[in-house]
Amino acid sequence: MKTIHGTKQKHETYGLVALAWEKLRIGNEFTLIQPNDWGGKSIQKIIESHFDSVSCESKNKSRYIIITKTETTPDIIDEWLSHTKLRMVDDIGFYSMPGLFGWNKIDVGSKLLLDYLPDLKGQGADFGCGYGYLSRHILDKNPNIQNLYCVDCDDRAVEACQKNIDDNRAVIRQGDCTKPIPDLPKLDFIVMNPPFHDSKSEDRTLGQDFIKMAAHHLKPKGECWIVANTHMPYEDILKDCFFSFERIAQEKGFKIFRAVR
Repeated sequence: MKTIHGTKQKHETYGLVALAWEKLRIGNEFTLIQPNDWGGKSIQKIIESHFDSVSCESKNKSRYIIITKTETTPDIIDEWLSHTKLRMVDDIGFYSMPGLFGWNKIDVGSKLLLDYLPDLKGQGADFGCGYGYLSRHILDKNPNIQNLYCVDCDDRAVEACQKNIDDNRAVIRQGDCTKPIPDLPKLDFIVMNPPFHDSKSEDRTLGQDFIKMAAHHLKPKGECWIVANTHMPYEDILKDCFFSFERIAQEKGFKIFRAVR
């Protein structure tokens, strides 16, 4: 029996269910494991309302939702399959999809960072670029940028950036920003809105590793611009990795740092 694990984003979870259904033979079954604090109970009810053969167990603080494939395909399957593909999200004006960070909205922290960025030039990067919101606006506003490396570990984000950014200065690539990135030149600037969740749990080391790698890839006197939730403990790692740093702003639940290598 196939097992799939639901995510924090319900639309992404529905997409996973639809994909599993499509691949299954009639009469076979699969299990969706959905944590209760990720909407397990409500997702169970939605699935029960659309599928003919569903059973459920509650254990390990999760719902184990067992779906058997019947001859009749639920009408909702096509809609849920659309969640597994990039599409234009009209409210934000970008191609995106469930599973990407803030996939259907403009992140408040990223928007705030744009308000404080100076004129940028030379070689730069957007670490953890997501669907490309920061990268596209930075390129639009800064004609003196030579290249902007848009880097994300998620291949869906890379594909979204390729559709969202029409600028030959953008170098869009998949990469893990918590480790040295091969073939990346020394940079004049890096911008980032680093993640702080790994799967279900908050992981503060993610952002700290982003900062370490920013210091590694910057030229001497290169600048790193960071936006982070106010509770994230980045001050010590900035002090250790950079020649100097300052908090430029703190508002709307976020803080913005400028660090100089």
